[in-house]
Amino acid sequence: MEVPASSSRPQSNMSKDNTLKDYISKAKIIIEDDKKLKKLIEDVLEKLKELSNDKKSTEKLNESLRLFIRMVNAYTSKEYTYVPWKTICLLVAGLIYFIYPIDLIPDFIPIAGIIDDVALIAWIYDSIREDIDNFLEWEKTKLK
Repeated sequence: MEVPASSSRPQSNMSKDNTLKDYISKAKIIIEDDKKLKKLIEDVLEKLKELSNDKKSTEKLNESLRLFIRMVNAYTSKEYTYVPWKTICLLVAGLIYFIYPIDLIPDFIPIAGIIDDVALIAWIYDSIREDIDNFLEWEKTKLK
């Protein structure tokens, strides 16, 4: 899945497209290894805890990443398999990027450091919104 081209994007971000492809390639490998996938999810949850001190700027990121984790867990446990492989790859690629980013803005810069993380996670979310909506509906029926 290609990142949509944007005329407002600076030329220096052209490598972002290739970077996302690299993350998707890594995601495919991690999805096949339960231990690596579990470790990735643990790392994401730990980083979310660290970021939770700044709730205002990280609330949507936190919600999205936790949703990504639920979807990946439901898929890998075979509870919910009605999701395209491309979607699972994007979800895991987003989790990988969150933990091992090639940041344009380093995370140690307060608030500004997570802007690129938020942007990529938001793009992934929007790209697979239909799959997310379907999953959320399934989750609702499961809870009844």
